[in-house]
Amino acid sequence: MKEVFKIKQLEQVRLLSDPLKLQLLQSFAEDAKTTKQVAAELGESITKLYRHVDALHDAGFLEIAGEQQKRGTVERTFRAVAHRFEADHSLFSDGDAGEGETAARDMLRAVEDEILNAIINTDPADRDPIMMRLRCKASPERLAELRRTLNEWIESTQKEDVGEDMEEFGALIAFYPTGK
Repeated sequence: MKEVFKIKQLEQVRLLSDPLKLQLLQSFAEDAKTTKQVAAELGESITKLYRHVDALHDAGFLEIAGEQQKRGTVERTFRAVAHRFEADHSLFSDGDAGEGETAARDMLRAVEDEILNAIINTDPADRDPIMMRLRCKASPERLAELRRTLNEWIESTQKEDVGEDMEEFGALIAFYPTGK
């Protein structure tokens, strides 16, 4: 499995704007699993997940890790092709009649409900979500250091922890020049 898969097609970005497909991809990135195993893990109907898994496979996000004959049918085990998926920033330029902008907006809207639910429904005494918007000025050297530190943090979150009391978290990260 590769460490990073660079998304180079807008259709792939749109596909991952679906929260369920993103959950599926995350599950398959943790370990090779069957659709039945993931359905049980997510509490979803297996028949509901088949088309989503097929779409992720067809888009190149999943690969078949194994096949086993079961009662006249073939049970497939899938795994993600990488631990982390990053969209190529050039996809969001306006070169395709605004399609890149639309894809970026779709991606932001997909995470909007998740963030709002976390802010509204999390007990601050338990786990206070962090939400902030920051603008700053820095030298090119400092910007390079910030970018490196951010990438190191992202990589550290992808490391597998093992234990019974695992909690899931989300992060939306955008590090961009403002043009000023």
